[in-house]
Amino acid sequence: MQALDSTNKFDYTDKVLEIIGGQGVAGKSVKKRLRELFIEVNKDVQIETENKLDNYQQLMDEAAREEEEADARAEEKAKAENAEKKERQMEREQRKLDHGMILAAVEILRTIHQTIMPLRHNKWRKPNAGFTNQNIRILGKIGEGSFGAVYLIENGETKIQYAMKTQLVRVEDGLAKTPPAWRGAATPPITPSSEASKRSEKAMKERHLMTKRFNETKCYLQYIRSSHPSICNLEAFFDLRLPDQDELDNGHCHIFEYCDWGTLEHIVVQYNTPRWGTGEPENSIWGHKPKNMPAIYKHAAIPEAFIWHVYMQTMEGLSFLHGDHELNKKQEFHQRNQVICLDIKLDNIFLHDSGKPNTYPTVKIGDFGEATYVPYGDSRWHDTGNALCRAAEEPYLSAKYDVWCVGAVLHVMSHSGRRPLRPGGFTKENIKDEPKWGICDPHLSKVLAKELEKPREMDENKRMTAAQILKHIKPIAEEMIRLTYRRLQPWARPELQIEFDEGYLEQIEGGSVLSEIEESEDDDDDDDDDDDVIVNEPSGGEGGPVGGTGAEVGVQPSNPTGTPGSGEKKTKEQLAKEKLAKDQLAKDQLAREKQAKEQQAKEQQKEQLRIQREEELKRQREEGQIDESTSLAPPQKRRFIRYRKLRAYRE
Repeated sequence: MQALDSTNKFDYTDKVLEIIGGQGVAGKSVKKRLRELFIEVNKDVQIETENKLDNYQQLMDEAAREEEEADARAEEKAKAENAEKKERQMEREQRKLDHGMILAAVEILRTIHQTIMPLRHNKWRKPNAGFTNQNIRILGKIGEGSFGAVYLIENGETKIQYAMKTQLVRVEDGLAKTPPAWRGAATPPITPSSEASKRSEKAMKERHLMTKRFNETKCYLQYIRSSHPSICNLEAFFDLRLPDQDELDNGHCHIFEYCDWGTLEHIVVQYNTPRWGTGEPENSIWGHKPKNMPAIYKHAAIPEAFIWHVYMQTMEGLSFLHGDHELNKKQEFHQRNQVICLDIKLDNIFLHDSGKPNTYPTVKIGDFGEATYVPYGDSRWHDTGNALCRAAEEPYLSAKYDVWCVGAVLHVMSHSGRRPLRPGGFTKENIKDEPKWGICDPHLSKVLAKELEKPREMDENKRMTAAQILKHIKPIAEEMIRLTYRRLQPWARPELQIEFDEGYLEQIEGGSVLSEIEESEDDDDDDDDDDDVIVNEPSGGEGGPVGGTGAEVGVQPSNPTGTPGSGEKKTKEQLAKEKLAKDQLAKDQLAREKQAKEQQAKEQQKEQLRIQREEELKRQREEGQIDESTSLAPPQKRRFIRYRKLRAYRE
C-alpha cells in the first residue's frame, strides 16, 4: 500500500476511507487510487498557484514599468521645460546684452557726430583713409576689454572697413606701479607731496590711459610712420568730447586697419577646444566645439606650416621695429631709435586676410601702448613682465626681450595652448632658472622644435636678434610652408559679437526706432493713471485742485470766470493791468534768455580756441617738431625730467 505523503496537504485518503469504510470498499486498490487522485489535485493546485503568482508578478512588473515610464516622461517633460525656460532666459539675456551693446554703439556714434575735437589722420599713410566725423558708420562689435570696446566701422564714402578702438575710463583699470625695492630705485620714489597732488583715483586712471594713448599715437607718428606689412597700421585718431563735457571725461578713439582673422589667441583657443573634449567645467572655454566645426576635425591641430608662417613674419616685423630691416634704410627712419614693444602676446598679434588663394593670413604686430624707445643696442629699465613667461634679464630690457616674448608665443602654439612652467612659480628668486618647456605636439617636426629654441635662449648675450633669426629661418620656413601647407579651417575664423543692419544705429540715434526691450519696458497698458485728460489747470496752487491740500488724486476742471464758485467778476481795468504785467514778464524772460545764450556762445568760442591751441601743441609734440619736455614749468622742473630720463637707462 502506498504510504501517506506528509507533504501533500490535500491527501484526505484516510478521511474518505473512514466515511465509506462501512460499505466494504476499503481495499488497497481504492486507497491507491484515492492517493493518486489527491496527488494530482496537489499538482494542479501548485500549478494554478504558480500561474497566479506569475500573473501577479507580471502585473506588478507592468505597473512598475508603467510607473517608470511615467516618471521618465515626467522627467523628460521637466527637462524639456527647463531647457526651454533656460533657452528663453538665455535669449532674454542675449537680447538684453544686444540691447546694451546697441545703446553703447549708438552713444559712441552720437558722440562721434557731436564731438568738438578734430579727427586727425596718420600723415604717413598715403593716401589717408578719408574719414570725417560724419562718414563713420558702425557695422558691428568685434570685442571688448578693460580699456573699452573695438567696433567694425566703414567709411561711408569709400566702403572700406576698419577697426575702431574706443578707450574709456573704467574703475578696474590698473595704474603704473612704482618699481619694487628689489629691482632698484630706477625712478624717483613717490613723496608725500606727490601723493597730495593726486586729484582723484579717476583722474589718475585717466592720466594713465591718456599716457598709453599718447604713447601709442607717438609710436606710430614718430617711429613706425609709413609702417611695415607686418605692423597693424594706424589710420586716424581723435578724442571724444562734447561741448559741455569735462576734459577729464574724454574718450579716445584709434582707427586701425581691420584684421578679419582676429588674433593668435582666438586661433589657439579654437584649435585646442576639440582636443580637450567636453570633460572640462561647463563654463570653461574648452567645454564646447567651435561653431560649425565638422566631426572630422575633432582632433585637428594648428598646422605646422602656419607656425612657421607666424615665426617668420613676427621676426620680420620685429626686425623692422628694432631697426635691422631693409625698410629702415629709408630717409624717414634715419637715426631712429629702436622700438621695444614690451607687450607681445597672443592677443596682440593680429591676422589680416592676404587676399591670395592657398596662403595664410598676414601676421601683424599691434598695441604699442607700452612701447619704449632706446638707442640702437641699449637697454632700459621697465616694470613690464611678459604674462606668459618672464625673461631672465628683467627688469633691464632690450630689443632681445621682444624676441623672448615671441618665443613664448610660439611655445604656446606648439604645445596645445600650454604655457611654460618654472619650478616654484615666476618669482624674483627663480627668475634666472630655465622654465620647463616640455615636448612639442607630436604632429610637429623635429626641425621646427629645434628652431623654436633660438628665441628662448636664457642668456641675453647668446640670444639672437630678430634679424639674425629671420635670416636663418626664412629659407627653411619658406620650404616647409611649401611642403606642409594645410589651410586654416573656416571655423577658426572669428565672428562679430553683434552685427548691425545698415542704417539701424542711425535710425535709433534719430529716435525713430524702438527696440523690443524698450517696447516691453515702456508698455503701459495696465496703468490707467495717465489716461486722464486735464481740461484746465486748477488755480488752487501747486499742490492740487482748488481748495485741495496737494494730496488729492482726482483731476477736476476749474470753473470759468463769472460762474458760481469762481469768486467776484473781474473789471476791465484789472484785466488790462494783468495783461500788461504778463507782457512785461515775457519781455524780461526773453531778454534774460538772449543774454544767457550770448554768454554761452562766448564761453564755447573761448573753449574751442583753447582746445585748438592744445591740439596744435600736441600735434607738434607727436610729430617731433618741438621737445616733449617743453612746458611752462620752471627750469629746475625741466632739469628733473631730464635727470629721470637719464636714470632710466642701464649704466
